[in-house]
Amino acid sequence: MSHDHGDGCECGGTEDASLSRRAFAGGCGATLAFALAGTTPDAVAGAADETEEPPVAELLDDLPDNWGRWGEDDGLGALNLLGSEEAFAGMRAATKRGAKRIERFTLQLSVTGEVINPDPKEPDVVFPNGDGSGPQWPSTDTGDPAFPPRTPARRDNTTPEGGAPVAGGVRFVDDKFVTDAFLQGTTHLDALGHAWYGDEIYNGFSVETTAETKEFETPLLGTASRDALPGNGDDEDLTASTETQGLGEAAISEAGEAGIFGRAVLLDVGRHLDEADKNDRLPLGYGVTYDDLMATADAQGTEIRKRDMLLVRTGAIERTRDPDAEWAPLNEPGLVFSEELVEWVAEMDIPYIGADNLAVEKVAQGIDDTTYVIPLHGAFLRNLGVSINEILLLDDLAASCADDGIYEFLLAGAPLNVERASGAPINPVAVKATGPESDDEGGSGSDAGNGRGN
Repeated sequence: MSHDHGDGCECGGTEDASLSRRAFAGGCGATLAFALAGTTPDAVAGAADETEEPPVAELLDDLPDNWGRWGEDDGLGALNLLGSEEAFAGMRAATKRGAKRIERFTLQLSVTGEVINPDPKEPDVVFPNGDGSGPQWPSTDTGDPAFPPRTPARRDNTTPEGGAPVAGGVRFVDDKFVTDAFLQGTTHLDALGHAWYGDEIYNGFSVETTAETKEFETPLLGTASRDALPGNGDDEDLTASTETQGLGEAAISEAGEAGIFGRAVLLDVGRHLDEADKNDRLPLGYGVTYDDLMATADAQGTEIRKRDMLLVRTGAIERTRDPDAEWAPLNEPGLVFSEELVEWVAEMDIPYIGADNLAVEKVAQGIDDTTYVIPLHGAFLRNLGVSINEILLLDDLAASCADDGIYEFLLAGAPLNVERASGAPINPVAVKATGPESDDEGGSGSDAGNGRGN
């Protein structure tokens, strides 16, 4: 991982269906992809020696953590901070323009099943060649963004054409996913046990808890493939599934049971910096700094209060539905690490950070002449217990905020409650006041603030 991942990086994978996972791993940027996808280190060319302390430990271990703050058995993390007062603050933000001036925005990207190919003219190529030949990202293709080697999910009807009849004359259709449906393959919330470093995950739980086995009495037919790459078992016959591995601690079910409800603010960095094509989107490879966030809040006149949830808009996901825009999964704009950012998130008790990209942060970051992959996942998920929400669609919400200058709102949602999962789909809903102040019955009056809270 010592090569440069600047703006011009064209990260890749496999093209030919006969190529193996290891062949994909040898390509530019593929180690990064597999690091997030959970592939074992011995399957990744050039993986670090696990017997050595990872560099990220030295980078992060002197920074704040929330281990033990909510008890030694806690797996929910900073979402514990969202209580009655935070719910009231969110409702107050949503209703401050009166009963007739409330909008709602769903933030989940639709699941279409369309693959974003490196070259739209070669639809059979799902991942670029690792040697740099053939189609490469960035691509102007459109579809469902997925972090390689995850692929989009496709559904199909399970009932016959015309529907299935039942007694009395009613007919119905039913469907299921017929390709791999990755729990983190669309808009999703990461579990706190999703990413770590060293031999401990969030709250000091052993890394061994990330692969606890559960046995089932009743077998079900399925596939044991770890990903959708050709040649990795996806074309095998169905086998009986009688046991699975998953998180014994800090799983997504913790957030699924608790839910998310409170005041949130949007920091529209893409619109504020406008350094791309004058279309309110950040360019590929841009690293969003702490100073960028603070400058955006100042420009918007947005007050960030303690225990607020943060949404960061870069414009990245919008490009995946724009045939005139380039997109590259491993070179999206995103947050970049700084001690100041991590300390500010800890001081402000920020419980949740979401963004319109694949990783919230910039995937590969150069820090003090060392390349780090998703270091903020270590700082936020592992150390602070801050939830991370990826692949949000923020364009409509951002347009409303820019139109009326109201960047605060109620944010509510809950991930799919999947036992022992490392993440799950989520469709957050932003409920936002809009327009000028109103005397409508039910309004709570103006509660706007300027500047930043500290």
